[in-house]
Amino acid sequence: MVKNIVLTGGNRGIGLGLVKELLKNDKVDKLFATTRDAAKSPELQSISDPRLVIVEMNADCDSSIAKAVEQIGKSVGASGVDILINNAGVLYAVDINAPIDRKGAAKNFEVNCVATMAVTFAFKDLLKAAAKASGSAQVVNISSELGSISLTWGPCAPRHFTAYSMSKAALNMYTKTISMDWKADGIRATSVHPGWVKTDMGTDAADLTKKNKKNTI
Repeated sequence: MVKNIVLTGGNRGIGLGLVKELLKNDKVDKLFATTRDAAKSPELQSISDPRLVIVEMNADCDSSIAKAVEQIGKSVGASGVDILINNAGVLYAVDINAPIDRKGAAKNFEVNCVATMAVTFAFKDLLKAAAKASGSAQVVNISSELGSISLTWGPCAPRHFTAYSMSKAALNMYTKTISMDWKADGIRATSVHPGWVKTDMGTDAADLTKKNKKNTI
């Protein structure tokens, strides 16, 4: 039975849609949704469900991550965290056919890869606790088909997505690696492609809405 879930980037877009969908599941005991600033997350704050716990966390800051883990750890106790959903991410456009914007390219990796690795490791002990209590725990990394080398589009593709695509390919490698390294601890890891969704990042040109995609995930 799913008890405790942590979802990063739960204040908007796909993350907010997942919060609403997960709370429809009566097997969820507690849902911890992270956001950088709760005061600037009105739609998340408006959800009235006693199982929802809003946690402030900046995934780029180790001390902020540690504080969030401590807060959640005190709440879940020995039952641990059954599922960690790493949803927080960014897309910084970088034109690879022009002088490279180093900061923009690096930001894709810092948030989509490095921050995810830092958050996931920080929650490892709580994931292990859940695996010990219930048999297994799960890490779900929200990735993208844009990180697939075999599915890379032809010459007409929007090349300003390349740095983002590279960061998602790196995320997929990380997911595969921990799925092997943490298997003995009862922790599974999966990368999920949510589709092209109409969000601030996906824009209105996307094929899917949050409403019809959150059910699939």
